[in-house]
Amino acid sequence: MKRYEFSLGSVMRVRRITEGIAKAELQKANMATAGAESDVHKSQAHYEEVSTSEGPSWMAQAERAHLAAETAILARESLAAARAAAATALGQYMAATRAVSVLGHLDEHRREEHAAAVQHEEMATVDELVTSRHVRRQAQSSRKERR
Repeated sequence: MKRYEFSLGSVMRVRRITEGIAKAELQKANMATAGAESDVHKSQAHYEEVSTSEGPSWMAQAERAHLAAETAILARESLAAARAAAATALGQYMAATRAVSVLGHLDEHRREEHAAAVQHEEMATVDELVTSRHVRRQAQSSRKERR
């Protein structure tokens, strides 16, 4: 019997490549989220430092505090966007993983079917051999009895 070959092998390769790309995008999104979290902590600490310190002029101090507050708000917005991107990347990775898994299960099922067919063919060949030997022995023994 012919050697087993998965008919959707090329599709499986493409899906595995897609899964790898999705995994890399997820890692990149997670790193961006970690960086955004770090930026939020830094900007919040800077805002707290600026808002509690006293400077030479009240007006300059208020302006510095205002700018630090805007930076903290922008950092939080950036973090929210990074988290949303990470969630999207996770969804894409999970979808790609499911697609590979489905093809993997199909491949496994087809391999089992092929193995069963090979075993059935081998059993048929053995049965044929045994039957032909039995017939040959019967013929030989009947010839001996005739003599």
